[in-house]
Amino acid sequence: MFYKEIDRDIKGVIKIGQDDDTNVHQELDEYVVTRELARHFSTFFEAYREAINNYTDKMGVWISGFFGSGKSHFLKILSYLLENREVKGKRAISYFDDKIEDASVLADIKASGDVSADVILFNIDSKADSDSRTNKESIVNVFNKVFNEMQGFCGSLPWLADLEAQMVKEGSYEAFKSRFEELSGESWIEAREDFYFEEDNIVQALTS
Repeated sequence: MFYKEIDRDIKGVIKIGQDDDTNVHQELDEYVVTRELARHFSTFFEAYREAINNYTDKMGVWISGFFGSGKSHFLKILSYLLENREVKGKRAISYFDDKIEDASVLADIKASGDVSADVILFNIDSKADSDSRTNKESIVNVFNKVFNEMQGFCGSLPWLADLEAQMVKEGSYEAFKSRFEELSGESWIEAREDFYFEEDNIVQALTS
């Protein structure tokens, strides 16, 4: 009678962070592409294709709409398609083979999957510091924080993340982390935010 189990768990609100394979599979599998959404996918991936083929500094995309109109869900789906990760043995873009009727739009979507992309999806409020409402550069700081975290660097101390990036560039980061753990008894990742308490061990690890 029903194609899918009607007593299955269905998320009433789409939230950033629900990125386990089960949730992602359900979102991709059950996402309904309406005519309006099809136009939005066309607009986005046409622009994305142009950015792939030709240099441009016009990198921003603004998603607007009323509360509850599906902005967050649309954004999450875009992130899945751009990352094109494998979910339940199937690439994200493949879930859209029978959802997009326009062959040219589907071709643009598939072309995006041929390009390597690092996707960072996050909620700004959850990543912002307490002074975010008064600091004019708060959004830039949040972006920098999340970008550093994505690379495995310290998010809370930008200058420390710069030091880590420099060590990666020099090829000494792994040796530094091992030496630091020998000296302090703690892993660098767990202890780095206590930088000032670990200063002596850090200096020794850097100079070893």
